[in-house]
Amino acid sequence: MTRALTIGVMLAALAAPAALSAQTPAKPVTFGVSGGLSLPVGEFGEARNLGYSLAGHVYFKPASLQTVRLRGDVAYDDWDLKEFDSKTRTIAVVGNIVYDFPAQSTSIVHPYVLGGVGVYSFNTLTLPGALQQRPSDTNLGVQLGGGLAFHLSGFSTFAEAKLVSVFGEGVSTRYVPLTFGVRF
Repeated sequence: MTRALTIGVMLAALAAPAALSAQTPAKPVTFGVSGGLSLPVGEFGEARNLGYSLAGHVYFKPASLQTVRLRGDVAYDDWDLKEFDSKTRTIAVVGNIVYDFPAQSTSIVHPYVLGGVGVYSFNTLTLPGALQQRPSDTNLGVQLGGGLAFHLSGFSTFAEAKLVSVFGEGVSTRYVPLTFGVRF
């Protein structure tokens, strides 16, 4: 089911540009959606399988700044545990600063880097017949990453990788979402 959901999100992201081609890219506020794989790493990854990531984005481009954008993310990541019939999931709200590297105006490929701080809420679900949920754990975290934006006629797509590190007690929580998205 996880793979089917991931494939469905990717197909929706690929189909959305046709409906969005009438939009203009010069708006100060734009929106985006993304989805892809979520790779747990370090101690966190020792007990979890590859998962998936879904996110919604709001972009703000200040007119006075040429290469800087602000981006707010609401993200959902989900991983199955390797040895138990359980899963871990997180919901995050993150504020980012995005730096767009200068590129020729005729280029459709534009690299960027981003960094952000947010709040991450984790919980683990146990599925042995009846659904049981452990109390959630909410902590501060940071994310650093980069990607390539593809500016097309009236919309953009992007491919992005981030390292997410969440501060908390116990096992360190780190994961890498590898996503593809559409901005309109």
